[in-house]
Amino acid sequence: MKGLETGPLADGDAVELARVWAASERHDIGEPLITEEDIVTAFKRPSMDFERHSVGVRDGGTLVAAGLLYGEHEAFVHVAPSHRGRGIGTWLLRWSQEAARASGHVRTCQTLSENERAARELLETDGYERTHEGWIFEIELEREPDAPALPPGYAIRDARPGHDDADAFRVIEAAFGEWREHEVGTLEDWTAETFGRPGFRAELLALALHADEVVGVALLIDEPGQLWVAQLAVARPHRGRGLARALLARAFGIAWRDGRRRCALATDSRTGARALYEHVGMRATRTSWEYAKSL
Repeated sequence: MKGLETGPLADGDAVELARVWAASERHDIGEPLITEEDIVTAFKRPSMDFERHSVGVRDGGTLVAAGLLYGEHEAFVHVAPSHRGRGIGTWLLRWSQEAARASGHVRTCQTLSENERAARELLETDGYERTHEGWIFEIELEREPDAPALPPGYAIRDARPGHDDADAFRVIEAAFGEWREHEVGTLEDWTAETFGRPGFRAELLALALHADEVVGVALLIDEPGQLWVAQLAVARPHRGRGLARALLARAFGIAWRDGRRRCALATDSRTGARALYEHVGMRATRTSWEYAKSL
């Protein structure tokens, strides 16, 4: 990559990385999904090792591309549209694999939009296989949502940071661990990303309780123009009782009261939750695929 410089990212690169990432998404899918707060929050993870898990590509000192390892498997790679066609994506693909191996990972994956044809072709040529399909679901709120309907013996309340952390994480880890191997992370990482996120307030982490036991969790992110449901989980013994619908209804209510008229979330074919989201009036607006390769 003649004329370009590479090196690890640093904590102060959040703004530049968000700019590159957003420009890439705007070009590929029509609008940016990433926010600066997302990057700042990811950088707060105690497990984040910039030397091992990140790289930036600079042109004349300006960041034009970057790679980031996240968790056990996932790699995020973005190249600014202005610098595509110069072999940067291929170089970052190699970096992501080498960095994953150096971290002791046996598998690497990337999630790509249906619109990222060149990137998907690059991964397929390199031996990556498509593993599952993902979607972004959205709902436009036309009226104030009904209050959550809960079965007898259950209640929903706001989380208490510093008190409910481990119980909430336990439910999320168990639920997501059924289909997403080792990607939930650690309690320390989750706590940093949840309570350490700019703008976090207690009502953005809702807990469903049976007696005093936490059996359901909805983690929300308040973004300009919409409320994002980042994580939704119900403990297996308590499923099929409407808790997930109740937690979603609560999220829709928060969005409405805050003046937000759109709620969104991401899910994929592993969860079996598509029917739930369609049932509450959400619709799939974007499609992506995960591509994985054994190292």
